[in-house]
Amino acid sequence: MQDDSHSTSSMRFDAVDWESFDAEGTAPTVPRWLVGGTLAFVGGFGYDSLSATGLPVDLTGLDWLLVAGLFGFGSFVLAISLYRPRQLRHYWEQFRTDRLAVACLGVLTVFFLVGLFGPFVVAEPKLHTLVSSQPPVWGSIDAEFVPTCAGPVVDGRCQGTWRFPLGTMAISGRDMVGMLVLGTRTSLSVVLGAATIIVPTGVGVGVVAATVGGRTRDALLWLAEQLQTFPGILAYLLLFYWVVEGRLSLLIAVFGLAGWGGLARLVHDEVRLRRNEQYARAAELGGVGSRRLLGRHLLPNVAPAIVSNVALQVPLFVLIEASVSFIRLPVMTGSATLGDPTQISWGQLIYRSLFTAGLPAAWWLAGLPLLFLFLTVFCFNVVGDAFVDALEPRG
Repeated sequence: MQDDSHSTSSMRFDAVDWESFDAEGTAPTVPRWLVGGTLAFVGGFGYDSLSATGLPVDLTGLDWLLVAGLFGFGSFVLAISLYRPRQLRHYWEQFRTDRLAVACLGVLTVFFLVGLFGPFVVAEPKLHTLVSSQPPVWGSIDAEFVPTCAGPVVDGRCQGTWRFPLGTMAISGRDMVGMLVLGTRTSLSVVLGAATIIVPTGVGVGVVAATVGGRTRDALLWLAEQLQTFPGILAYLLLFYWVVEGRLSLLIAVFGLAGWGGLARLVHDEVRLRRNEQYARAAELGGVGSRRLLGRHLLPNVAPAIVSNVALQVPLFVLIEASVSFIRLPVMTGSATLGDPTQISWGQLIYRSLFTAGLPAAWWLAGLPLLFLFLTVFCFNVVGDAFVDALEPRG
């Protein structure tokens, strides 16, 4: 009579002790630089928040959110470059075939650089009412709309000057270059801040739901589905009257916490789908444990879907942040904008311009921030679509 155990084992691959076989240390362990960077960030934030003196550099909650986003984004890019250089080169070869996407990626690179370093290069615009409503260097405006013309007056029209290359704001006279740079910084904070909340939460919940299963899976997916139908703007409206400072951080937190449901569902479905593919089943038959299978095989192949989803979702938050600047609510002293009055944003610049000098007289005051807003949202959408084609080719 044939031994049943022998016949069963002959139908499987020989189990391999992958931990001892992996002599080069390529097991899915967390890199030391990532652990050290995370501890440094948490320690710095804790010391700045809890200590009486704080750090020598004055950082607001929005600044810490921006730092967290930069750390997360930089860690992802560094990890791909160090551990998956061949895969990164392959994706880039696929991506670069779309010339419009490459051009948009260049625009987004400028957006990141200006938002990150611009405030350190361009001084914060000062109040200067005597030179309000100045035209850009290539334009002109009827002299009756400006208290004092900083450039020459030709045929009754004030000409632009290089002293204010993009003109000045109406009434306040603040330099438009500095205002647009600060608006870029605000939009960058929204992009990175929202991604910092959505990506770890959505990926973590999706992975737990896919690997644990059972009632835990059902509860997490139910929560994710409810969040997809939850109007984040209502939560922001409820908290608006209790928060005076840091409303932009509140906006990012509310929409970030309400926006990870779709990503969690995506990660759950992708992990379950790829776990049934031949390479994953072969790895399991070869003795690969669940943790190694997830870290070495499943998550790297799910990462393209995550990147594509986030790249397409982020522009929505930029539009929301710009849109709330046009909504005004009644307060004890009259009315207040739904946005954060302490932060300069493109939406705020558009709103101020429309209700001061107006478009016919000084179209650039609203036109320039509107152009920046359009280009940023358009380029995020184009790059997101190109990511889908390059990272997840179909057909």
